Order: sequence, then structure tokens, then C-alpha cells
Amino acid sequence: MDKKIVPCINNVSTMKKWLLFLLLFACSEKKTAAVLSPETFNTNYTASSGAILLDVRTVEEVNTGALAGALNIVYDDSFANKLAALEHKPIFVYCGSGIRSAKAAAILREKGYDPVYEMDGGIKAWKAAGLPIQ
Repeated sequence: MDKKIVPCINNVSTMKKWLLFLLLFACSEKKTAAVLSPETFNTNYTASSGAILLDVRTVEEVNTGALAGALNIVYDDSFANKLAALEHKPIFVYCGSGIRSAKAAAILREKGYDPVYEMDGGIKAWKAAGLPIQ
């Protein structure tokens, strides 16, 4: 092998390590990370049979209006501990503006939930788009 072309692979052992690394990397499970506009979020949720619509706002915020059929699990310091009963189905998560739902989505993905979709801009953007709340 020409050392000028591939200087880092100077022996079979090194080559095996690189091949193993590349194989593991290529075969690693990919988690779906998607931030969707309110309109696309609504369309995709409606088209996803059995998906979970997750509202991570406080109870006080939910009482001011929520998306129809949403399950409320408040995002707080113990959020990860509240997920035990949540089924592993597609999850569409939202909050007030998109900050807490992004953090919640990261935790959901860490816990093995996939796919997880976030609403860009949260319920504020939903309302601005003229979409219905209950």
C-alpha cells in the first residue's frame, strides 16, 4: 500500500480498528429528530395513526388552552421519571414556545422513543397560524 496515499493505515491492526469503527458508526441506530412548523406538525400528527400528542407545559398553561387530545406531562426536573408509562409510539411534543419541548424531546430520544417530532415555536406559533385549540 502506498504510504503517501493512506498514511494513517500503516498496518493491518490499525486498518481493522478503523473498519470496525466505521461499521459500528454506519450501523448505529438513528433517532429521528424533526422540528416541524405548526402546519406540518398538525398534518403529520393527524396522519399518524396511534401517535401520542404530548404537551409539556404546566397545568396552569394547559388551562388556558391546549391541542385537542394532548396528553400533559409537565417538563420539569423529574420529567424523565414520568415517562415509564408512556408507550413507545411516534410522539409529537409541544410547549409554549418550543424551548421546553426541545429539551423534552432530547430526553425522550435518550429513553429510546423514536420518532419524536417537535413543534417549532410551540403553541404560540400554533395560535399565530390560526390553528384550533380547545
